[in-house]
Amino acid sequence: MLEKIEQSLKSNPEIKAWNVRHVITRGSQQYDLAKTTEAIREVSSEHYTIDVLCDSLDTEGKPSSGVGTVTVLPGGEINQTLDQAVLTAKLVHNEPYDFPEPSSLPDVELADHDYLKDPPGSIEKVLISLKEQTASYPHVRLAAAECFGQEKITHLVSSKGINAQQNTTEMYLQWVYLAGEGEGEVETFTEIYQRRIADFNLEEKAARRAKYTSDLLLAEGPPSLIGPVFVQGGTLASMVAGEVLSGSLIQTLSAGEMKFSGETPWEIGKSIFRGDVKGDSFNIWANRQLPYGMHSNAFDAEGIPAQRIALIQENKLEAYISGQRFSSYLDIPATGEFGNIELKPGKISTDELTREPHIEIAEFSWFNPNPVTGDFACEIRLGYVVDGKGRKPFKGGLLLGNLLDALADVTWSSETGFYSNYLGPSAARFNNLQIAG
Repeated sequence: MLEKIEQSLKSNPEIKAWNVRHVITRGSQQYDLAKTTEAIREVSSEHYTIDVLCDSLDTEGKPSSGVGTVTVLPGGEINQTLDQAVLTAKLVHNEPYDFPEPSSLPDVELADHDYLKDPPGSIEKVLISLKEQTASYPHVRLAAAECFGQEKITHLVSSKGINAQQNTTEMYLQWVYLAGEGEGEVETFTEIYQRRIADFNLEEKAARRAKYTSDLLLAEGPPSLIGPVFVQGGTLASMVAGEVLSGSLIQTLSAGEMKFSGETPWEIGKSIFRGDVKGDSFNIWANRQLPYGMHSNAFDAEGIPAQRIALIQENKLEAYISGQRFSSYLDIPATGEFGNIELKPGKISTDELTREPHIEIAEFSWFNPNPVTGDFACEIRLGYVVDGKGRKPFKGGLLLGNLLDALADVTWSSETGFYSNYLGPSAARFNNLQIAG
């Protein structure tokens, strides 16, 4: 069918440029309740996503370009669907541009080959292992768990001559722990995205989650103070790199689209911060070549090869991240999609970071700063008051501040960790944040 789509695209004189992504997915899913298996599923899909670029005149008679995107299922109507795409493209009036030319592609590790040998068996082993780990913590109970695995095969062809294929895997695991009884019962929810099962790190994750769950039973009300706040693991990763299914403040403000529209204050060669940097220097790469990174790929939806871009070095912006359209407008190299965040580690160990009294935030209900300003007021699901005499759990209250200001006054750990879309320090001490109880 791909050949038929290509023939129809080539024969349509109204189309300036096009690309087609043929995507095949195969997945295995297992749902467990407590100690029993509720459901096992095998799922698959196949479709063709087509982007067509058409030139037209805008309402003032000036040349413009627009894209129309449609999806075709195997055996679906091609010509009528392409007509709809062309109609849509001609209703969009952007400054003229073109699709990217072919380039050599890097070799990026994207697939869990152990999983691909036996997808259903691999998923089952994950949930068996979770139950075995949970049995080591009798103070918590496993209420429910589910694990999904998916193989995705993407073949991209374009009118410019791109012809590329990549195979990826995506793994998803979630579970719920319970502790206590009756009105005093508490629950915690864990959700992990990775490209390969080995990166679930189940032994560590289950131990930490069991500890958090039992500590919720003892948690008191939140304090109110301004001072050092310690964050580690996946919680730190979500602050810096954003949630897996959403972008981050850094991604937003470094986007070529934001530069073109004048919505970002960031300028090449200038500090991204509003004031003096009091903590460690900030060094970040936008990395689509990170092995098994959730946002890694050999090529993106436009066919632009994966790169490791030095984005921010010594607090200064070094590049904008942009697809083909806005890179042509700004006259800068096209980097393609943002990818994962790679952050340079610090020089101080986690033990040193936590010697002085501080507040540790184990989890937020959701860390969601304003995507442009960075201001945040995020609810704390679980935290600890560490005062030199003990480590007392609390829940509730808000962490208040501005993410850019926080990143300008932070001390990073020398230890590193990999958390799906983030590679960098596994812990950090933000030296001056506010908690409202």
